[in-house]
Amino acid sequence: MKKLLLVSLVSIALLSSCQSSDSNKKSDKKQDVTASESTTTEKSYIKVMSYNDFIKNVWDIEMNPNEFIFKGSKPCVIDFYATWCGPCKMIAPIMEKLAVEYDGKVDFYKVDCDNDMKLASILQVRNIPMVFFMKNGAQPEKSVGAKDEAFFRSQINKLLSE
Repeated sequence: MKKLLLVSLVSIALLSSCQSSDSNKKSDKKQDVTASESTTTEKSYIKVMSYNDFIKNVWDIEMNPNEFIFKGSKPCVIDFYATWCGPCKMIAPIMEKLAVEYDGKVDFYKVDCDNDMKLASILQVRNIPMVFFMKNGAQPEKSVGAKDEAFFRSQINKLLSE
């Protein structure tokens, strides 16, 4: 009986900690804005991408929904995230570091799944973080979940070497 009670309490605690209400999301966004405002002197090498940006710069999925035709001039990495997602926050500094390191060789983008649900839905982003690796002449590859810097570096080097 004690084990059942303990398992129930742990399950409830985990479920309640994983849920985020709209008010929590709004307060997270306010904190993110405040943090970004305080670091306005730092340049981000990662561009925020919308659905329209994706169609214009990466793949026009409206004109070619069944065939991947890469529109970019350089390979790209696209990080699908949410501001409330812990694992997304873990990989964000890794992405920023790699974006600086590969500046001019690889384009880095990020898409907030809460703000651009249409693109996330079309690309079947069901778990985050999800990172896409795309280039001309190859099918997009994706990685789900938080990975270490070595993993992302190897994927990017693979984009550049083939």
